[in-house]
Amino acid sequence: MRRRFVSFLAYTSLLSIFVTANAATFADVSGTPYETAFNYLSSKGVISGYANGDGRPNGPLNRAEALKVIVGLRHSDRVTWYQQNLVPMPLFLDTDQSAWYAPYIEAGFEANMITGYPDRTFRPSYFLTAEEAVTMALRAYGVMDAGQGAQLSEYIQNRDNEWFTPYINAAITKNLIMHQGRLELGQVMTRGRFFDLVYRLDKIKSEGSLAFNGPEPTIPVQARQRAQVVQAVPRVNNQVISAPQPTVVAQHPYASEKYFSLSMPTLGVDDLTITHPSDPFTSDGVLSPLQQGVGHLFSYPGAGGKIMIYGHSSSYPWDVSQFTKIFRKVNKLDVGDRLYVTYDNKLFAYEVNYKQTIDASDTSPFNDAGTGEELILYTCWPPDSISQRYLVHAVPVNAVAVR
Repeated sequence: MRRRFVSFLAYTSLLSIFVTANAATFADVSGTPYETAFNYLSSKGVISGYANGDGRPNGPLNRAEALKVIVGLRHSDRVTWYQQNLVPMPLFLDTDQSAWYAPYIEAGFEANMITGYPDRTFRPSYFLTAEEAVTMALRAYGVMDAGQGAQLSEYIQNRDNEWFTPYINAAITKNLIMHQGRLELGQVMTRGRFFDLVYRLDKIKSEGSLAFNGPEPTIPVQARQRAQVVQAVPRVNNQVISAPQPTVVAQHPYASEKYFSLSMPTLGVDDLTITHPSDPFTSDGVLSPLQQGVGHLFSYPGAGGKIMIYGHSSSYPWDVSQFTKIFRKVNKLDVGDRLYVTYDNKLFAYEVNYKQTIDASDTSPFNDAGTGEELILYTCWPPDSISQRYLVHAVPVNAVAVR
C-alpha cells in the first residue's frame, strides 16, 4: 500500500494551463468574492480565461501556474528576455525548456523567488498547498516576515514551529487573507484565493502601504447563491447525459458541518472525514490522513477531473481502530448507488456507474484525464491483501449549497 500510493503522485500532471481569451471578465467569477482580483490580474495581462471563458475560481492551482502569475507581475521584462534567450539545459531535473513555463522558471530563479526541492526538482504540475502558496507569493514580493509576531486569525488553523509560520503570520499582519471562508493549511490552494492574495500584495506594493486597506468583498444574496452552488453535470463514459438544476437548501440529510467529508448511505457510512495529505510526496505523508478517516488526491469536487478518495480495507488482526478497514465493503456498492461529498460548504452527489479490480501497479484509470468529473474510491484488494486494488467509479449528479 505504501509504495503503490507514491506511484500515483507521478500522475498528478493535470496541467490546467491558461488559454488566451479576449474578455476581461469571467462568467463563473462574476458575483463571487474573487471578481475584483480576477479583473485586476486580467487587466495586468497575467491571467486569462479557459477556452470557454471560465476562470474556475474554486479549482486547484499548480506550481507552474502560480509562478506564471507572480513572475509576470514582478519581472515581465525578464520573462520576455528569456523567451528569446533560453539555454538548452533546464534548471531542474523535472522541467522542460520547451514547455510554456520555462521562461517563468528562469526569471523566478534569477530573482530568488524559487529554489526548488532538495532533490533538484521543481514539480511544476503539483498543486500548491495553502502554506506553499502564501510563501511563494510573499517571497516574490520581498516580504521580510521574521519577527512579525502576529497571531493567526480564526480563518487559519495554527501550526506552531512549522517552516511556514512566519509567512502565515506576515500574511495576517498585512491583511492578505480574505476574511470570507477559511484558509486551511495542508489543503490545496484554490485559484480564487491565490489570485486574491496576489492582488492584495500587488496593491500594497504599488501603493507603498504596509497592509492591504481595500474593502472586503460583499455579495448580494442572489450573487452569493450563484457563488456557492456548483453545477456538476453527470456523465457516462465522458458523455453528458443530463444537466439537472442544483437546489439551494438550508440543510440536506447528508450535508456535513465538516469542510471535506464523505457519506455512503448504502454502506451505512456517514460523515467520514476526508483529508488531503499535508505531504503528498512521501508514502508516510500519503498514508497519514488514514489515521482519521480517508485520504484525497488529485482534483476537487466541482473542479472537473478525477477525484481520488482512498482508504484502508486491511489491517493487522489486533488493530481495532475504526479507520483501518473503512473501505472493506466498498465492493457492496451497486451501480446507481449515491455517494455524497461535502466540500467547502457545498454538497456534491455522485452516482456509482461501474466498479473494477486492477493490479496493484496499474495506473491506467488515472492516466486518462478525460473531459468530465469523476469520483473514484480506491483501496487495496482483496481485504487483508495488497496484491490488487479495487476502484468504485461514480459520476456527478448535482451539487447543493450546504448552508
